Amino acid sequence: MISRRLLATCGRSLLSGASLIVALTSGASALSALRWQRAAEPCVWISNPLGGSEWASVAWNAGLTILLGFAAAGVLIRELPARLTRAVQIGLLAAALRAVFDVAMFFRLVVHGEIVSSFPVPLSLGVLLVILADVWLLLHTTPSAHSRSWLTTLLSVGSVVLGQVVMIGLHVLTFGSTDYRRDADVAVVLGARVYPDGTLSLALSDRLDTAAELFREGRVRFVLVSGATGVEGINEARAMRGYLLDAGLPEDRLLVDPDGVNTLATARNTRRLMNEQHLTSALIVSHYFHLARCKLLFEEQGVVAVTVPARMSRRLVLEAYYVFRECVGYLWYALTRPMRPAVVPPQNFASKAMPGVPSVGCT
Repeated sequence: MISRRLLATCGRSLLSGASLIVALTSGASALSALRWQRAAEPCVWISNPLGGSEWASVAWNAGLTILLGFAAAGVLIRELPARLTRAVQIGLLAAALRAVFDVAMFFRLVVHGEIVSSFPVPLSLGVLLVILADVWLLLHTTPSAHSRSWLTTLLSVGSVVLGQVVMIGLHVLTFGSTDYRRDADVAVVLGARVYPDGTLSLALSDRLDTAAELFREGRVRFVLVSGATGVEGINEARAMRGYLLDAGLPEDRLLVDPDGVNTLATARNTRRLMNEQHLTSALIVSHYFHLARCKLLFEEQGVVAVTVPARMSRRLVLEAYYVFRECVGYLWYALTRPMRPAVVPPQNFASKAMPGVPSVGCT
């Protein structure tokens, strides 16, 4: 009986952690929309059915924060008032309907070839299952009659954290595995390691080969390479430019950002360079595990962009580490973005989406 009780506690705590991370990131989106005075994407959990205005973004994200926050608490402590529990359940079922729409949208786009995904299911399906599990447990919850031991408390806290990590990890994997390529003005390639002899790392050459493919397909008119000078003393962006010139891309179609010291700097510099060149849309090219954070930061800068995962010639030795690092990085940037300065998009960034691009919530 003790083992079953501990197992049930861990299961509830996992679900509570998964619900909590949706609540926290949605709350950050609501605060961002208030500070920026424009809509903020809901960190790619459930697409917003209320429209693209600032207040629609605030209302939807704040609603998700309240509903999933109370659900996380109710599932874990099992002592919410009955009326509050019923209200939360009704709200969660409404959010579940939107998640069903997102799941259906994902599979429709895949079937019609409008997106390509190497991951078999969208994140919205995972969110839907979390919401339905919340509703079911809130419906069948009775206050616990057992006192908590230190072991139970420790396992409960650990499971809450694990639930959050799992949800972020699923987001990084599902979103990054989806290829949204569309016609755009420019492909933005984010830098990676260049060796002291000037040889590009496999990761970087894979990213550049994907961008070159987009250019040859006629998807983009320009390629923007972004990187900084590493410990090897070689500027990544200039090495990337040389690689693309050797691959046959015309010099006048290459834009260089030699100051892309990190993803946020690249997003800011891309916004400036695109404005200078009167470019209005972009494809972001990087490895799949990097793209969720890229999308978040480029959207923050008002850049109209979708993501294209680099075609990997082989698996990376440290791939598991990179995935974990991106989970931590994504969570940090998602939760802290209300603290960063507001960015007012210039006139040529006025459009809200690229033609034919679905809401990112479906992945």
